[in-house]
Amino acid sequence: MHISFALIALAAHLASVVRVLTYRKNGARHRYHVSWIAWVLVAVMGGSAIELALHAESADFFEAASAVLLALFVFGSRGNIARLLWRSES
Repeated sequence: MHISFALIALAAHLASVVRVLTYRKNGARHRYHVSWIAWVLVAVMGGSAIELALHAESADFFEAASAVLLALFVFGSRGNIARLLWRSES
């Protein structure tokens, strides 16, 4: 059972990393603090994915659920970390 939670969390982390790395700004302003936050987010999610790949037996339901929720938020904002941090004016 722990292996399935680990696979779910691993897939969610990898999908989030890929989505953030493939974000295209399409004319949006470049904000250095947001790019640093995005870099840290990719580093943490990538590290979590590596840790899950090496130690799959330590995964539980809450880790898988938090990874899936984070992936939903990242995909909901289409990889735009600034939209995750601040509300949209429109």
